[in-house]
Amino acid sequence: MTAIVSSSFRLNAAKEFISDATSTSTYYLFIGRSEAWTNDASPDNPYDNTYSTFTDAWQRMTAMKKLVTADIVFGAPRYQWISGTTYAEYDDRDSALEGKQYFVISDNNNVYICLKSGGVSTVNPDTTGVQTSGVINQSGSDGYIWKYLFTVSTGNATKFLTSAFIPLVEITSDPGVSADTALRNQWDVQQNAVHGAIYNVKITTGGSGYTSTPTVTISGDGSGCTATATVVGGVVTDITVTAAGSGYNQATVTITGGGGSGATARVVHGPKNGFGYDARNELRAHFCNINTQLIYADGSGDFIVGNDFRQIGLIKNPFNFGTTTVATADTLSATKSLTIAVGGTFAADSVFEGTVTGAKGVVDHYDATNGIIRYHQTEATGFTNFTTSDFVRPNGTSGSGQDVTAVNNPEAQPYSGDVVFLENRAPINRAGDQIETIKLVLEF
Repeated sequence: MTAIVSSSFRLNAAKEFISDATSTSTYYLFIGRSEAWTNDASPDNPYDNTYSTFTDAWQRMTAMKKLVTADIVFGAPRYQWISGTTYAEYDDRDSALEGKQYFVISDNNNVYICLKSGGVSTVNPDTTGVQTSGVINQSGSDGYIWKYLFTVSTGNATKFLTSAFIPLVEITSDPGVSADTALRNQWDVQQNAVHGAIYNVKITTGGSGYTSTPTVTISGDGSGCTATATVVGGVVTDITVTAAGSGYNQATVTITGGGGSGATARVVHGPKNGFGYDARNELRAHFCNINTQLIYADGSGDFIVGNDFRQIGLIKNPFNFGTTTVATADTLSATKSLTIAVGGTFAADSVFEGTVTGAKGVVDHYDATNGIIRYHQTEATGFTNFTTSDFVRPNGTSGSGQDVTAVNNPEAQPYSGDVVFLENRAPINRAGDQIETIKLVLEF
């Protein structure tokens, strides 16, 4: 038995995630884990257990930043147009189409889909330029037929374009004449898409004995499609579409005359509503590109500087501390903290202890000027609470310790929300003058 999970199903999953992340729920990107892996050059794999992954991430989480609509777009694999490359052609009956290079992005960030391949591609589709209707027919040169879909805007190219993925955006209403040219062009392509147009007819059997050009007839529930055949050595070797027509949901190709027999062919049907109507569907864009920045200490110090992190993740609908209210702040601290009498030394990632309660924690950051220790607890330290009766000191030392004057809660409620993505990485150190750009690609 054979089966597939359709690309449309996967695309719908990506659509639902992006819709949820941008209009229904609140998603945060978080960082955490300052402790080293067993081998920092080869981070541990996350547990393949939802609850263990969830609790472990929370215990080591330091801060989180809310994602906004502008941080999330659809994505598709990047295939650069390079002269001398042979590209695949779009074929609705090619079970292995996904993963083939049947669309390209040019050096001008224009994206084209290949409707008919001619072997080695030698003419850049940018030579013809942006055409928001019809196709780019290079049958007189390298034999390719391209359809312009959209241009990656300058902003999206800067934020989301990578060596492996191109960003796609959905345009649901007219952006207006003053809009960015890329958006304007994409909108025009969508409006000019032709449902049921036929741009390619593929030979299935070449037949034999043809002494002249046979007649090609396209019949079906649409109209207007015409084509001509090419005969070489008595065999039908190609069919060229001379008019694409429209409205074909079903079509049959009949080849008659020419003194031969046995030639058969089939049409290549385009996507529903036509090429260019929804580039996400045509390019199998069931990827989600996420980009956000961590700027210095971000959020009035919510993000720790002077220590490193080894985990990046996404969390859905975390609560404000002590409530069941979904957080909406731009940034949230996820660490506990103690205010202590100024003094002492508490090195990052070291264990400290309370002399009265016996509580232990791992130092995430020590503000020696203001006497604030930000820390977390794990199974290794135990989860005993510090109190204002405590004096704290580095674990295993004999000093009297620093007086705890306040026990401070995090801004986010521990173990709330749902960790939906977790990535373990080699250590990334954060400095006070540093900006990290974090890019994630989720595949559905």
